[in-house]
Amino acid sequence: MADGVADVRGGVEDVMPLQQRLEEVEVGLNTLTSEFARIAAENVTANTKLRLLEENDHRHDESIKEIKSSTIKMEIQFSAIMAKFDSLESKIFSLLQQANKDSGAERKLWMDMIKYIVLIALGAAAGNQFLGK
Repeated sequence: MADGVADVRGGVEDVMPLQQRLEEVEVGLNTLTSEFARIAAENVTANTKLRLLEENDHRHDESIKEIKSSTIKMEIQFSAIMAKFDSLESKIFSLLQQANKDSGAERKLWMDMIKYIVLIALGAAAGNQFLGK
């Protein structure tokens, strides 16, 4: 080949390495086929897992929306309960003030009655003393 002459020997020597090379390529293709099958199976598994994760994500989003809605409802109910509690507290306070006023008026009434009874008793004692026997 160095002198520019083509190698035209032909024969079995050229066919054997070619056939060996072909068998090696077929073995390599079989290996690649099994690898592609494994990768395809992993891809199906990964896609299934991804779909499940997306479904879980959607469910979690729905749960979060429900929790937020429930929280808003609870805040509204809490505000209503606190308003009722404040109203009840002010009613109790006004009743206690009224009771103190009533108690003070009642005490004054009793004190006035005791004064009149004492004055009448003193008047009767003084009248009995001075007016006679």
